[in-house]
Amino acid sequence: MRRMLLWAYIGIALMLATSPVEAGLRAIYIDVAKAKQLQIDVYDNGDARIAEVGNEDYGLLLGGEFYIVDVEGGKPTVARLKDVATAMDQVLPPIFKGLFDMAVDQAPKAELKIDPGEAGSAGGRDGRVYHVSGLDSSNPAKATDYLISADPELKPVGIALEAFMNAAIVPAAPLIGAGAAELIAETRTIFALGTPIDVGGRFRLNLAGKAAFPAAYFRLPARPQSVEQLVAAMKLSMAKGPPGDAK
Repeated sequence: MRRMLLWAYIGIALMLATSPVEAGLRAIYIDVAKAKQLQIDVYDNGDARIAEVGNEDYGLLLGGEFYIVDVEGGKPTVARLKDVATAMDQVLPPIFKGLFDMAVDQAPKAELKIDPGEAGSAGGRDGRVYHVSGLDSSNPAKATDYLISADPELKPVGIALEAFMNAAIVPAAPLIGAGAAELIAETRTIFALGTPIDVGGRFRLNLAGKAAFPAAYFRLPARPQSVEQLVAAMKLSMAKGPPGDAK
């Protein structure tokens, strides 16, 4: 009997060691035009991992901080989004000016016109359409329809998605200048309404449901680069010029 119990305990231990141990939610969005999928995995404590399906690079939301993980040749490089913005302001005329440290009521406000509309649903989740105008400076009256969900289960999905969008905007600062901060302000204003689950039929939630993840899924794969390291890398990249430039 003791031997049977011993093997039973060993079997249970092995199952626990090899099974996913972190429960949470998985949301899949579809980019209709590009036929691509964006996967957002959220642990029960609010930490999240977000990536385009099939892409090695990903983002991690840990303790409220967003980290960009670039994988090249199997080697990950990590940078905190806030540090990337800080470094960018040190190599360019300041654009972000501590934007990611500001409280919501202190952050610059976007000049958008938002009109609530009809109810709707996407990916099995209910929401309300908001007609948002002012996003297109060449045609301020043009409205984009955002189907927004107030479902509390999707709130961390929205937080991760907003950070992921900001992570695409910040590196574009050398090209769009002050427009980068304006885009972040607009994004913040829209996500304050809730979690977008359909954007004009072009980007929409396909599904969201319970999932389980490996224990190491929400851990940084390497030490984040310091602001000084990021500044040095940016200066080196600027000195080299765009790829293909003749020297």
